[in-house]
Amino acid sequence: MQRLTELLATPARVRMPCLLLYGMSGTGKSMLLEKFQRDHATKSPGPTGRRAIISTQMPPVPIVRSLYGEIVRSLNANARPNLRLHELESSAIAMLKHAAPRMLIIDEIQHLLSCNSREQRAALNAIKYLANTLRMSIVAAGTHEAVHVMRYDPQIASRFEQMELPIWGESEEFRRFVAGYIRTLPVKSSPNAIDRRFLAYVLELTDGVTGRVVDLLRRAAIHAATMNSQRIGLEVLQHVGARLPTIISQRA
Repeated sequence: MQRLTELLATPARVRMPCLLLYGMSGTGKSMLLEKFQRDHATKSPGPTGRRAIISTQMPPVPIVRSLYGEIVRSLNANARPNLRLHELESSAIAMLKHAAPRMLIIDEIQHLLSCNSREQRAALNAIKYLANTLRMSIVAAGTHEAVHVMRYDPQIASRFEQMELPIWGESEEFRRFVAGYIRTLPVKSSPNAIDRRFLAYVLELTDGVTGRVVDLLRRAAIHAATMNSQRIGLEVLQHVGARLPTIISQRA
């Protein structure tokens, strides 16, 4: 969050710093970016339509046309399907210049792997062109595959700082996270119940992926309520975990 804030405050210059935020699916990349946007939302947009941050995502079929179409839609406009590529590009850039963002967020950047090398290069060149033309920072987010995408173009790779959103490990910080989340659930919790065995079992079931941890604790709370219990302990976790084979051993 601190690095994103620094990027947002960077004055416009010829070579704007950019960031690639990557991690396993479920580590919270999209949620982190949504919170950042909420924290820095324009309080009074006014009639100008200016925005500090514009967020979009790489479409499932990431050809250049679809990328510009997603940018137009993120600006609350519709692109006519019969527009030629250069017309769509001009419209998207004109709208971006009018909005004057300091940052463009592109989520699901790993979708670039679904197209051929020529289309990948074209999409990466379009991203680089947007950063150069509009002099704004670009934040790309995706899975570990996104790192391979960015390395495809040396100029893109040199421009995008890489930051990994890691998975949880056994630590006091993880214990506080689990205890804090349990306090938001309609169950009672005891600090003594969240011991080393409890945390080790949570990590075993979830591989330390935030989304899986949250899902496991929610399911445990539902089971505890069904059993007319008000507490989540190791026994409840073991009961739920035995019925969750789909989230075990999914480390990528």
